[in-house]
Amino acid sequence: METTLLSTRLTLLAVLSLPVMACANHPDIAGKAVVALDGETLGYDTGDDGRRFVKTGERWSTWCTLRNSALSMALDRARDDNPPISGISLDIKREDDGGEPLPNVTMDIGEDFYDGFCPVVATVGDDPHEVDFSTGDCQLRRALDGHPALLVSALFHVKECENQ
Repeated sequence: METTLLSTRLTLLAVLSLPVMACANHPDIAGKAVVALDGETLGYDTGDDGRRFVKTGERWSTWCTLRNSALSMALDRARDDNPPISGISLDIKREDDGGEPLPNVTMDIGEDFYDGFCPVVATVGDDPHEVDFSTGDCQLRRALDGHPALLVSALFHVKECENQ
């Protein structure tokens, strides 16, 4: 009897957790970014000059959310591909618990983490789950020592951005 009850509880727990797992937000994202660093131009591209869509899987990790009118997206590429840029995050705005602004653009360039305050524009299309994110001509700073990098441009299109 106790084994049957335990089995029933586990089955119920598994069934109740299915909707939560199904809501994982891993949208399709296409786009590219260009960064100037130490006289060199670095590109971050999903493929086909930013027109190929990628999604979470073997080589990429994608994320997007529309929460309380604060839109944000993130795109990371597998580091074993050894890309010059392995990740980018664009947020309309970020604040700490006290309401102070936080850097709203972050990038992983080589082995270093860069961030900055950039004018990110997010445009929601006719479908409220499709969003274009763009920014550019923005100064980023390396977290370790403040070394500058210039985010020349970033333009990404997200399909199926989660709307909470």
